Amino acid sequence: MMNFEGLFKAMQAKDTFMRNHPKMESFINNVQAKGFCENQEIAVAVRYPDGTEYKTGIRVTQSDLDLLNALKNFRG
Repeated sequence: MMNFEGLFKAMQAKDTFMRNHPKMESFINNVQAKGFCENQEIAVAVRYPDGTEYKTGIRVTQSDLDLLNALKNFRG
């Protein structure tokens, strides 16, 4: 059974996140428009106020693309 209340709350939280971080929507749209490709690098960095920093990255493989396409098809 679908939890519509939880879905509604998640949608509200997403809208609030996008209002709080307006550059993120443009970033996501640009990446989505260009798409993903094999050997593309995806890097992530998280910096805490105390100066701690964590970084990682992946190089996209064909199996990653298969997963992304499956998720895109699942989403509609």
